[in-house]
Amino acid sequence: MFVADGLVRTPGLLVPRDFLEYWSAGRVNLRGGNPYHPSELFAEQKRADPTRADAVMMWNPPSALALYMPLGACAPRWAMLLWIGLQLAAVFVACDLLWRAYCPVHRWFAALVALSFVGTWWLVSYGQNTGLLLLGLAGFVHFTKNERPLAAGACAALTALKPHLLAVFGVLLVTDVLTRRGRATLGAGCAVLVLALGIALVANPRVVSQFIAAVRTPEEGAVPLSEWALPVPAYWLRMWLAPGHFWVQFVPCVVACAGFLGYRVYKGNTWAWTHALPLICAVSVLATPYGGWLFDLPILLLPVLWVTARFVRNGNVASRSCDRVVAGRDYRHYIRGSRRIARILVGRASRAGNVPLGACKVLGKSEGRRGYEQLGQLVLGRFWAVKKTQRTL
Repeated sequence: MFVADGLVRTPGLLVPRDFLEYWSAGRVNLRGGNPYHPSELFAEQKRADPTRADAVMMWNPPSALALYMPLGACAPRWAMLLWIGLQLAAVFVACDLLWRAYCPVHRWFAALVALSFVGTWWLVSYGQNTGLLLLGLAGFVHFTKNERPLAAGACAALTALKPHLLAVFGVLLVTDVLTRRGRATLGAGCAVLVLALGIALVANPRVVSQFIAAVRTPEEGAVPLSEWALPVPAYWLRMWLAPGHFWVQFVPCVVACAGFLGYRVYKGNTWAWTHALPLICAVSVLATPYGGWLFDLPILLLPVLWVTARFVRNGNVASRSCDRVVAGRDYRHYIRGSRRIARILVGRASRAGNVPLGACKVLGKSEGRRGYEQLGQLVLGRFWAVKKTQRTL
């Protein structure tokens, strides 16, 4: 507490640029003002940061204000510390949940990936909210895998903070209403959003109409979405085909949604959210119609962790098992590794049409674990001989 107080009182402490849009919007809505009006936001932002030259607009849906209003009730620097701490905690908890879902060992890898991922530090330096989106996705994966659809839906509601970034995920979530679990998940998510919107409406009953008006005809001082220069393929597609038509930026997103809907229908009852979500997230971010800034990259931690977990879980099992046996570390690992190596070799031999090893597969099936164990020990014995030869040379 004393350290935080000293940090808050430090004159050189810089308030992240984008954090003030959430803090000021929550503060304005809390007193019943218009959180989508640039002049009202600028007045609060200027009070917190006298060097601010123009307003940073908050374009999140009105339901997001339920999250920002508690920030607005705090002093700006204290609110900033709480917000940055919340985002970092969200990233690390999300990475841990995702790692547990995709790889049961070496949980410390999750923290390492989170720390080394550049998007995490862009998130902190800008004071953005993308950590909560990642937490929503991670909670959805975790609770879906554990067959708790209500909790999964409640977590999925966090992704509505920036629905344009995860449009494919949202569309698939809605279409999943055809299944019983999908209905429970969607119902829980909608309930959370309705509750959040109700909280925002209690403080400001006109907030929905204010949001619609701001999107349709932004006030002077607010840069319309159609005038943003973006680092995303949709923007460059529009600049190439029809610079004056904003709707062109939505074409890649529509195509991606249609493609995944077709894939969802094709998979039918074999559809698995945990396996499909990494690709869904990557494509959603790539095809986003707007946004997609550097501080939005933490969403890609989901596919990054999935790839890393696959590498750790399935990477070169035979080599690691042989090295442990040669080192004489663990006899139990020798037996277990023998069976695993045998199964790998038998599977590859069968696919390649290798008759001798294919016959060993029959032997393995007929003698159960013992057959695989003998085959694996034979392979390991030859590996041991090669190692000894290499060491004597």
